[in-house]
Amino acid sequence: MLSFNLPLLLSYCLIFSNGASSHLLPRAGDDPGGHQWLGHDKVPALTQNASPGLEGQLELRFNPSLYISGGCDIYPAVDASGSLGAGLKPTGGGRSGCDKGGNGQVYARRGTSQDRTGIMYSYYVPKVRWGKGNDEGHRHYWASIVVWINRWGCDAEDVTSVWPVGLSFTADHATWQTASAGVTTYEASGVGLDTPTRPRMQIHDNAITPFGNGDASKAFGRTLKYMDAAYRESFYGGLKEAQGCDGGGKTPTTEAPSSTTTAPAIDDPPR
Repeated sequence: MLSFNLPLLLSYCLIFSNGASSHLLPRAGDDPGGHQWLGHDKVPALTQNASPGLEGQLELRFNPSLYISGGCDIYPAVDASGSLGAGLKPTGGGRSGCDKGGNGQVYARRGTSQDRTGIMYSYYVPKVRWGKGNDEGHRHYWASIVVWINRWGCDAEDVTSVWPVGLSFTADHATWQTASAGVTTYEASGVGLDTPTRPRMQIHDNAITPFGNGDASKAFGRTLKYMDAAYRESFYGGLKEAQGCDGGGKTPTTEAPSSTTTAPAIDDPPR
């Protein structure tokens, strides 16, 4: 697990329900829970530390590359001693005071919904604005991407048999959107075969969307540290876990699946 207090960290994050919507925690004042506040740009990023074993390999294999097209850069939320970023007042321009975050940090958590597996990647920004006026935004914001995955074949320890089938992402400060895996482009992860498994996504202020046709050189991965609302059964279609293990379908070996209703074609990778 993580080297810091994950429940405290995630107390800033979105609460998920069984639908595809979410709501924000009541904002009755920020409480650091006995920890120290630091300036939003004074929190050092933690070194990369994925979960142990296969879980960590999967976290790294699907860690999205994120392009920031507007609003704040991604910043670390907490340091190794538990000190927390104090955020920024939601005033000024969308990038005012928060345009030097660098690669920031991504916090990953693996879980299940409806017996399906997803990996949630969450990003912290010190303020967010979704309209003009000081009431159209607030201090602290979490944006999240869930990569829904499925395994083909019988070997439960083979990381290369696991591929993305769907994406869920926070579309604004209170709702989720979903898309099939083929709507965006991918880049190689370096985990397992050198094939494209990291989805390229973009964030503009509070909204994340697929980065399907943009300049790939502008999308960067974030340093990773080691859920029900985002799930969609349609991601999986007729797929079952360990698809093809009983000989009932082709197993991908070098390319990501392009369809969630049939076993993926080897010559049809995400683009």
